[in-house]
Amino acid sequence: MPVNLVYVVVAALVRALVVVVLYAGFVEVLDRSDSDDALGAGLLYFLLVVVLALCWAIWDGWRRGLPTAAIVWLIAGALTGLGIPVVSIALDVSGATLADELRDGWLFLALLVAVPALVGAVPGGIARRARAA
Repeated sequence: MPVNLVYVVVAALVRALVVVVLYAGFVEVLDRSDSDDALGAGLLYFLLVVVLALCWAIWDGWRRGLPTAAIVWLIAGALTGLGIPVVSIALDVSGATLADELRDGWLFLALLVAVPALVGAVPGGIARRARAA
């Protein structure tokens, strides 16, 4: 089955946008709280992203198949790795430059989204094949 390029691009943009907006909301909530536990907050955000990517990728694998889900989530991971540093600069979270944010975090953020999503896309794709058989 051929991959629909328009679907892939739009789906990747939507998924990346959801993760980036989740980050922006998370930063705003932390900014307004009295908590000084940055490590705990960071780990909570990582957990939320991993669970979101994993569950959504299972759904994508089941609905669209493994190859399409994998492509969508790889692109979404790359876009998230670019989007979060931009939002971080816009919200003045760290005081660093965009180049510093991209250099320090792009790959980590991209993998934070892509790896659990790829893990989730596999059982979704298997379930799709089992359903079709």
